[in-house]
Amino acid sequence: MPEDKVAERAHVIAKAIAAAGPGERADARRMDGGGGPLFWRLYARLGMTPSDEDRWLRITRMLALLTPTAERHSIHEPGRRLGAVLADGGASHARLQKPVVSEQRFARLLAARGPARLDALERTIRMIARARPKLNVADLAWVVLREDSGNLAHDYYRRLDRQEHEDEKEQSDA
Repeated sequence: MPEDKVAERAHVIAKAIAAAGPGERADARRMDGGGGPLFWRLYARLGMTPSDEDRWLRITRMLALLTPTAERHSIHEPGRRLGAVLADGGASHARLQKPVVSEQRFARLLAARGPARLDALERTIRMIARARPKLNVADLAWVVLREDSGNLAHDYYRRLDRQEHEDEKEQSDA
């Protein structure tokens, strides 16, 4: 699927979740493989096909999990890559004592394949959702759609490395 099509779908879904009422949003968070009304409306509007269904249903559920109940705007933030959010929990400028998603849990996520990988990603999304992070929704979609997790590890470790460099600079300035 072309990159711009994935980004467009992810943006439309994130906006629709933000605009949905509390009941529909709750349904989207809880939906199983049978989907829910919000998903099926988006499925029809975005011209998805049966081969798209499972992964886009998961993307929709994950975006619903990440969208706070009272939020009325999309959680999309262009520069916030998913890997960095997994490291800092959405606090892009926060000082990290340790990553929000531990390196061991992150390594298990990266090692998982097929449905187990998507299940591990969804568990991780549920874990960070409490922090109410904003992120690049297209990046999340690509992580779900691709088997290789895209740049997830690069972005996670880059965020951790940035903290180490900041700590080293502070020590040398002292």
